[in-house]
Amino acid sequence: MINKLEYFIKQKPQMIECLLIFLTCVFVYLANHQVISSNDSIPNTLLAFNWLENHSLRFDAFRQGHYYMPNDLYGPNGIPYFFVEAPNGHLSSAYPIGNAIVTFPIAVVYFIYLKLAAIIHTSSLDATALSIDITSRAFHVYRQQFEKLSAAILTAIATVIFYTGIRLKFSRSVALFSTFIYAFATLNWVVSSQGLWQHTVSNVVLASAMLALFKANRSANNQKKLLLAIAGIFCGLLPGIRPTGIVFSIAIILYSLVTYKRQTIFLLIGSSSALLNAAWNAYYFGFSPKSLIAGGYSDLLQGGSGSYEFTFQYVREAFFGLLISPGRGFLLFSPVVLFAIPGIRRIFSQHVDQDERLLKFLAIACLILFTQYCFYIPWWGAATYGSRFLVDTLPVLCYLIGYFLKRLLEQNWQNRPLFRMAIATLFAICLTFSTFTQVVGAFSDPYVWDHAPQFNQVRFWDWQDSQISRHAQNLWWKMNNPIPSPVSYAKGLDGVIEQIKDANNQPISHSITVTSSQILQLKAELKNTGRSEWYGYKTGIPKGAIRVRVRFFDQQDNPVAVSLPNLLHVADMTAPAQVTTASGTVCFPKQPGEYKMVVQLLAEQMSSAFKHSPNATYNLQAIVHAK
Repeated sequence: MINKLEYFIKQKPQMIECLLIFLTCVFVYLANHQVISSNDSIPNTLLAFNWLENHSLRFDAFRQGHYYMPNDLYGPNGIPYFFVEAPNGHLSSAYPIGNAIVTFPIAVVYFIYLKLAAIIHTSSLDATALSIDITSRAFHVYRQQFEKLSAAILTAIATVIFYTGIRLKFSRSVALFSTFIYAFATLNWVVSSQGLWQHTVSNVVLASAMLALFKANRSANNQKKLLLAIAGIFCGLLPGIRPTGIVFSIAIILYSLVTYKRQTIFLLIGSSSALLNAAWNAYYFGFSPKSLIAGGYSDLLQGGSGSYEFTFQYVREAFFGLLISPGRGFLLFSPVVLFAIPGIRRIFSQHVDQDERLLKFLAIACLILFTQYCFYIPWWGAATYGSRFLVDTLPVLCYLIGYFLKRLLEQNWQNRPLFRMAIATLFAICLTFSTFTQVVGAFSDPYVWDHAPQFNQVRFWDWQDSQISRHAQNLWWKMNNPIPSPVSYAKGLDGVIEQIKDANNQPISHSITVTSSQILQLKAELKNTGRSEWYGYKTGIPKGAIRVRVRFFDQQDNPVAVSLPNLLHVADMTAPAQVTTASGTVCFPKQPGEYKMVVQLLAEQMSSAFKHSPNATYNLQAIVHAK
């Protein structure tokens, strides 16, 4: 048995390498035990289970009152923002369904696992006992588990496919270095592997298309035609995963026309996979070109989020913001990507082979994608770690890094040893920092920077409180708890809310008059009168961080729900006897009337803190008028 294993390892070393890469990636990606994702992924993580359990591709069961979800995610029509009321009267996903198509095999396996677990738990084969309510709070937990596991597996598969493709061109050492960068030194780790973002599936599909074409470049006759058809399947799926993926599809088709001429017909036949998404869009939204391509996404392009702005000021900010801003800079979070530049120079030189011609077309597609995001609103995306939008370019950019590594590792540097040492040192620093930023993002608390004090455009340029530094502090405090005894810490907390001010620093003494659902910037002047030190949001400490909560009560003392958390945040550490300011945005009630506005000090995740402190509460009257 041992001899057979040794023989297999000697005969199939690359297969063993791929297996080890896959297992390593899955282990690392799952090691943080948390999902870093968005509610945008909900439709695509429910679609397969809805079909398997309820035999329906419609989302009508997910209207308000039927589906577990916080109320603030529902619109005025009782529909979560990630669903859309289609013209045919049924709920559909507001996002393309390509993710659900690609992840369907994993969903089937997970669904079977849930059924087997139910059989073991109930010791019954009764259909009613084994039914799964996918609209329930309980299934929401399973949905997140499925999302995390699927993202880790798909990103690990993408990494293996990337390694297989780059191994066709470069030595094992170059391929392994490049694969490490792709897997652990870019946002593939913090974004793609942590949740079922569109970028997660886009990466594995684009990497697969590239591998098929690289192999086609080395094949002949029928095998080449088959590989072109396979590449076409992936090419057709790209726009249905993320509409911007069409730039890669067009680049692949143009490359095939230039390289394979008439044989491109096989790639186009494979591209008929695009009909899956088109058929879905046609059923729900009609046969217009816009409906067939964008589907429910078209509603997001009607202005506001998902629209475009063509002013010079906006484009300039977006250009530099996407690349180097401390809150979203692609090159700041992964400076190692800069070493793709030698590869770009190589593929745009005069003498290139078929592989490099493909990379040239794809590099141009990456540039077009980046340029598009310079006009896109919002260029920074939603709450996320780093520049999520540019994750789609990573299979191309990391492949191009291979050209730099080839020169660094294989070229004879006898005439310039000091220059080689300097370049190698710079590369090592960039690689180390890039990997560090991913470790920080993966193991710190998600969105610890985005959600405090408030999510706004100005903060993306705050170098004193950058996203990386905040997450790094958060991770440090997770490993070195500054509050070893929460009970003692809570007992030592006391404080006074001395004054409430508006955005112009004008005191609000007794009452405030606003319009329905108005959002105002407010400040609270505070004093630490206790024994415990206060921790502000800049420290990155989640548990025990000092906040000021604003709540509203009607004339009968019933709490009134609003659409924002209504928290004012303390920024820095505040020692006993010191004064500080908490600032943030407050959303007022929707219905006109008079309300009691209760402003109260609290310590995050410590319900007993400030409970018996009379001066930690400040009452105002809020008079809300109709708009």
